[in-house]
Amino acid sequence: MSGRHDPRLIRFLVHHALTGVMVAASLLYAIVKLDLFGIGTLAAASESGALTLLLLFWGLALTFASLTMATAIFLLPKDEDRWR
Repeated sequence: MSGRHDPRLIRFLVHHALTGVMVAASLLYAIVKLDLFGIGTLAAASESGALTLLLLFWGLALTFASLTMATAIFLLPKDEDRWR
C-alpha cells in the first residue's frame, strides 16, 4: 500500500454522502411542513426553534449519509476489473 488515495473512491463516497444529506434535508422539510408530531409548531413557538431544527437536521444528515455510503460500499462489484 503506497498511502496514496484514489480520487475516484473519494468522489464516490462524497457523492453518496451528499445524497444522504439531501435525503435528510427533504425529510426534515417534510416533517416541518406537514407538522408531523407538532415539531413545526413547537419549533416556531420556541426561542431556540432554529437550533432544535439544526440539531435534528444534523442527526438525520449523519444517519442518512452513513447509510447511503455504507450501502454504496456494500454494493461495489467484487471484481476489480468491473470497477475500472
